Amino acid sequence: MTGFSNKFVLSSYRLVDFLCYPRFSAEEYNSRINELRSLNIKFVLLEGPTVLNNDNILGKGNEGLVLKVSDHSNNRMAIKIRRTDSCRIEMESEFNFYKYVNLYNVGPKAYLYTKNTLLMEWIEGLPARKWFLSTKDRLDLVRKIIIDILNQCYKLDKIGIDHGQLNKLDNHVIISHDGSRCTIVDFESASSKRKVNNVTSALQGLIFKGAISEQVNKFLNYDNKKTEFLNLLSNYKHNKSRKNFDPIISLIEYS
Repeated sequence: MTGFSNKFVLSSYRLVDFLCYPRFSAEEYNSRINELRSLNIKFVLLEGPTVLNNDNILGKGNEGLVLKVSDHSNNRMAIKIRRTDSCRIEMESEFNFYKYVNLYNVGPKAYLYTKNTLLMEWIEGLPARKWFLSTKDRLDLVRKIIIDILNQCYKLDKIGIDHGQLNKLDNHVIISHDGSRCTIVDFESASSKRKVNNVTSALQGLIFKGAISEQVNKFLNYDNKKTEFLNLLSNYKHNKSRKNFDPIISLIEYS
């Protein structure tokens, strides 16, 4: 421990269950410690919106945990560590998706990977659901964030990458506290072979169904425009062009 209650060196016993989750193996644990050291990681900071084993981390998914880390120069980053029960055998494919979408200014910057880890930019902010639930009276800002998310989804549609989980925006978009930036995260289920449905999926979660849409519609009342949205979305699904995408954005902006 280094003087901060949430900051631990890699060898700390407090990190064992996170580095080798959910099933411990001494061989696997030692391998992961060496991988982290090869990435110049010195500390893990138990911080974030997700609670696991009574500690806070950045995220927990079906395939991995995301932890906040720092290197020897105190640069803060995020690292995704493959779960020991994951059906995946490596992190290279997700890293490659990140590097590709990064070319289009989508996603956190991906830095390096090992067999069991993926080192990337740490995005400060709130998961989308928490951000929308905490933002009630800044309607122009809410519109701006919705449009920003959809514009990033349009980029993914155009480059042929289907995220695969954007119908569940809650933990797949991080929004800065002041709303100046939103970032699509977690490309573990991404595919370049599936039909792309990023705009369609995100629009469902933002306007049609779920906790975020309920909050949005309390103040912006897009429910009244549902038929118009569905007609525009039908046109877009038939031909994913800018010509068919822009009317969706205009309806959001001026409704």
